[in-house]
Amino acid sequence: MAGENKLSDKTLKGYLGKSREKQITVADGKGLSVRVSKNGAISFVFFYRLAGGLTAPVWLTLGKYPDMSLKQAREKRDECRGWLAEKRDPRIQIKIQSEDRLKPVTVIDALNYWYENYCKIRRKTHAVTFGRFKKHIFPYIGHLPVNDTHLYEWLDCFDRIKRKAPVMAAYVFSDTKLALRFCRVRQYATCDALKDLRMTDVGQVAGKRDRVLNEKELGQLWKSIFIEPDIKLMSEYVRKMFVLCTVFGCRMSEARLSEWNEWDRENWIWTVPKEHSKTAVEIIRPVPEMLRQWITDVYEETKQSGYVLGSLRIRESVSKIGGKIGKRLGHEKPWSLHDLRRTLSTHLTDLGVEFHVVEQLLGHALPGVAGVYNRSKFLAKKSEALELWTTFLNGIADAENKLTILKQKAG
Repeated sequence: MAGENKLSDKTLKGYLGKSREKQITVADGKGLSVRVSKNGAISFVFFYRLAGGLTAPVWLTLGKYPDMSLKQAREKRDECRGWLAEKRDPRIQIKIQSEDRLKPVTVIDALNYWYENYCKIRRKTHAVTFGRFKKHIFPYIGHLPVNDTHLYEWLDCFDRIKRKAPVMAAYVFSDTKLALRFCRVRQYATCDALKDLRMTDVGQVAGKRDRVLNEKELGQLWKSIFIEPDIKLMSEYVRKMFVLCTVFGCRMSEARLSEWNEWDRENWIWTVPKEHSKTAVEIIRPVPEMLRQWITDVYEETKQSGYVLGSLRIRESVSKIGGKIGKRLGHEKPWSLHDLRRTLSTHLTDLGVEFHVVEQLLGHALPGVAGVYNRSKFLAKKSEALELWTTFLNGIADAENKLTILKQKAG
């Protein structure tokens, strides 16, 4: 049938390197042919005419086989046909492409290439990653051709970060190394300067956290954020965030991004959309009875903004809040907002709540086959767990309050 591909790799290999009496041309379809020389050299050629077929025909050489595969030749042919449809001469367009390829790929180009083609698609925190490049890499070596950069130039960047933030230096290095590898594999740019380095060579790897607030610490926290709010301890924005993170074990980002349209205040369900979830999976949490009046009051305060916390603040401005509040409460060991997730998980498990229910509350995917086939939201079980949890929080806060009163009397 006209227009169908006629050539195959088997056919081309049969022509390759075989001597013949004269040159031959074999059509593949849609303007693509191969020209086979007397000594068996094979070239892909594209036949076309410009100006509606009124000009002389053009035989444009696209590449040589096997350096250019049959698949690549067909893709290039289709690209040429697209240019012709736009009334552009393929000869000129190919020349422009060749000139562009001769321009050196800079460090900015390389990291941008990885960001646009991988990081932006795969990572929810892509803006943070790119912001680190803009702050720590681009101003110093961003203009340099990436293929010509030396190890000492990269180390200058990482050492500059390390002086103030060794863990950050390690993360920036890790992302940069991934970006350069991506560019190398995709043949966009080649830079091996970092291939022999590890994160510990340029910074410090964050240790695995295992902090869990004990009953006394948790009772003090719950008392200060919910039972008897301490306005000197934290702002209203921070207090609201702590209540959500403590009760639901949610991630900081889930609370920070939460909008009132996520909250069903008739059926008392909080649905975290997959766009706000680290695992890109919708998280459904029942609202325990004890928290419902608080949610109602907060709604009246912040409904105009659309955000549960009253405004949308950048991640960096709230990420270190936990450590500060722990210090102000007199806790010896530092902890972060994220440690409240581990605290909820640990105490609920000790209270007898089933593992899969705790994991669902935290927004984790169930492991193994269960995660593939079990799509239950366990709403009833989660509701029971959160009622148990809030009762527990009130109980330890009350015990802490009684202890404080006893000390005051004794004093």
